[in-house]
Amino acid sequence: MKRQQLYGRIRLAAIMISLTCLLTAVMMIFTLFNDLQSDNAIEPDTPAEVSHRVLFLSSYNPQYFTADDQLAGLKESLYPNGVEFDTVYMDAMNYNSVSDKMAFHEYFTYRMKGRRKYEAVIAGDDNALEFVMQYQDELFDGLPVIFFGINDMERAGKAGKNPMMTGYYEVNYLSQTIDTAIKLFPDIKKVVALHDESEAGKADAEIFLDVGRDYPDYEFSTIDTAYMTLTEFIHALERLPKDCMIIYMTCYSDIDGITYSLLDRTNVIISNTDQPVFRNYLGAEGTGIIGGTYLDVREQCRLAGELVASVLSGADIKDRLVDTEGSGISSYDYTMLMKFGLDPALLPPDSIIYNRPQTFFEAYGYILPPVLFITLALLMLLTAAMLTAKNAKLANEELRRSKETIERSEQEMRYRAEHDELMGLLNRRAAADHLRAELTAQDTYSVIMADIDGFKNVNESYGHQITDEILVTIGNSIKQLAGENGWFAGRYGGDEFLFMIRNRHVEAGDDVTGLLLELFSRPIPISGETVALAASIGVSNSDGETSTDQHVLNAESAMYVAKTRGGNGAFVFDEKMRQKQRDDERIREKLLEAFENDGFYMLYQPQIDAVTQKVSGYEALVRMKEPGIYPGQFIPVAEQNGWIWKIGRITTELVIKQLASWRDQGHELHPVSVNFSSNQINDLGYLSMVKRLLEEYDIPAGYLEIEITEGLFLERSNQSSELFQRFKDLGIRLLMDDFGTGYSSLGYLTYIPVDVIKLDKSLVDAYLVDGKDLFIRDVIQLMHDLDKEMIIEGVEEKWQYERLREFGAETIQGYYFSKPIPSDEAIVFKVKEQVEE
Repeated sequence: MKRQQLYGRIRLAAIMISLTCLLTAVMMIFTLFNDLQSDNAIEPDTPAEVSHRVLFLSSYNPQYFTADDQLAGLKESLYPNGVEFDTVYMDAMNYNSVSDKMAFHEYFTYRMKGRRKYEAVIAGDDNALEFVMQYQDELFDGLPVIFFGINDMERAGKAGKNPMMTGYYEVNYLSQTIDTAIKLFPDIKKVVALHDESEAGKADAEIFLDVGRDYPDYEFSTIDTAYMTLTEFIHALERLPKDCMIIYMTCYSDIDGITYSLLDRTNVIISNTDQPVFRNYLGAEGTGIIGGTYLDVREQCRLAGELVASVLSGADIKDRLVDTEGSGISSYDYTMLMKFGLDPALLPPDSIIYNRPQTFFEAYGYILPPVLFITLALLMLLTAAMLTAKNAKLANEELRRSKETIERSEQEMRYRAEHDELMGLLNRRAAADHLRAELTAQDTYSVIMADIDGFKNVNESYGHQITDEILVTIGNSIKQLAGENGWFAGRYGGDEFLFMIRNRHVEAGDDVTGLLLELFSRPIPISGETVALAASIGVSNSDGETSTDQHVLNAESAMYVAKTRGGNGAFVFDEKMRQKQRDDERIREKLLEAFENDGFYMLYQPQIDAVTQKVSGYEALVRMKEPGIYPGQFIPVAEQNGWIWKIGRITTELVIKQLASWRDQGHELHPVSVNFSSNQINDLGYLSMVKRLLEEYDIPAGYLEIEITEGLFLERSNQSSELFQRFKDLGIRLLMDDFGTGYSSLGYLTYIPVDVIKLDKSLVDAYLVDGKDLFIRDVIQLMHDLDKEMIIEGVEEKWQYERLREFGAETIQGYYFSKPIPSDEAIVFKVKEQVEE
């Protein structure tokens, strides 16, 4: 193509791009203008066409902090449906005495006389709903009642049973707010709630104290402002301990009968305390409150309005249950986060962070795209002008090369761009492009990745020149084999090779993988020596969905699995393998975090004396604090990564510390057993650590027991025998765990150094049945004859316990008596009366 033509096309393209950019910029500016107009649009005060009229009875006054959002939500859903509403305010925050309620009843009754009839009633918050329920027959007979913002769950439930009432419970997001507060201030263990004796305030206090039971390690207390003067409230705030956090709930009234505004109350709280303040209600943003999670009042009111419209349109109110879910908003003040040095990353996802300083792009980002498009348009116009001048200059130049020379150069450049210089195979980019161009999702094919095992060592031993010669030899063999079989082959990396086989699926042990493994294992004579290599091969077969790029990645993943299995073999990609790898990687990350951040805790399952039904000991069971990860998941990962010794040390230390804590609290101690993995046998410092901890916390060794699986007892190695003897020398009893799941020979019980045998649940389930239970009896008797104690695990039913007690079992462990429980419950655990019966 002549240079003039090229420039001409570029010039035309530049003009087209310029026009496109200008048009795009104009459209963007028009859209921005419309958005600004929409944002500034004034909401209508009445529906365009009135089809229905309803009454909105509000518990509070128009100045109450939720009033605007309530009205906005109702208008948003009622007005488009042609529903007009009148609003009556009870002002219950200021007038909530019995006489006030009677006066409002008289006023309301008078006001309703002779007025236009309403087709439905909307009750906002608890006081309004209470009024409607009390006077339904007198004032609202036959009218459907939709309520929202109800703090009292009992009241909402009672109203929901009324066939003419339904609505929305005001979800209290206290737990979410406290969870976030604990994340932000992990060292604070005291939580103080501020409330009053209003309907909402009493509900707040009840919910707060109920939620407190879910946080046994924290001290929950309340300040009831309804029994304090303003001065007393200020003094109470000033006396709060520094190591506490405040939950600002409904607390607007005091003992003098004064009702304070949200702003006034907030100023008092913020001005008289340095502690972090959280709030699980709308309002007080930007006044010194850190933030919290609260109900989206406007959204709940919008939904209530939609429900009213649907009922007025013929929907049966009886079919609608009370909604107890709600939609929450997490909102936090950036300035307060910075004041306390808090990390916003700890906040709930999708949290609103206000008062954050705007970046340049946040402030002007909306105008940058059209500006950039206009700038680009001008640049394209300038480019077009320059190319026009250039074309004029080149018009008289002759072609310097012939067409054949140009084509030859293009081919040479294309070849160099697509092929590996050393081996002559397609390079990584070209190979990937070839697969994309040649294959579709509907084709049948296999993608194979091969990597030479230990090639780095070959490179270090022989140097780059020799390894290049080796690669050339391998490349020639690959080209020959691929050509003979109609395969595609390319060089994917230094010693990685990519193959594609059409019209078939390759398996790990078939002829294709055999030919490739044989190719890479051929001896290669180099400089008087013979080099023997091997390769790991990964295969990914087409499935009608996965892209070629993903198949390449899958084959590479499978190849790495083949390497981990020792190399010189093939492995076919399995999606389960990838999911397992992802899951294990996530657990590995969580384990590392747990090791660094005290991420483990212990549960204790009581062991019950079969005769007295009293606690005789406990088994300590480790758990991760990370939710959703269970022992059956993280223990195998810890074993695979060589971390089980860390968990063993952590659990042992936690148990010894717990024994000391129980003793210091004045509780009677019982032996606690901890599990000892066979992989811990290489932890040579474990016993020294146990001895040090027992001495440090002054715990007799007899209160610590070690549970070991029977496989480790059967090894009879010098290392294990020495370990068992050292446990004995310390005075620590050994328990054989899971007896009946492994070797299960009774003969070895005569010589192994074990004090207690734990009969596994699987043996109990299999043999403690009619016709087989004598075997269990004989096993128990044999253990007694061998002077060994027995603990029967997995007892879940009363009849199992009674049968085992008849057989002479001395200790029972299982869910019949108790599941694994926290330490504070375990130390005071007693068998319940219904179990004893």
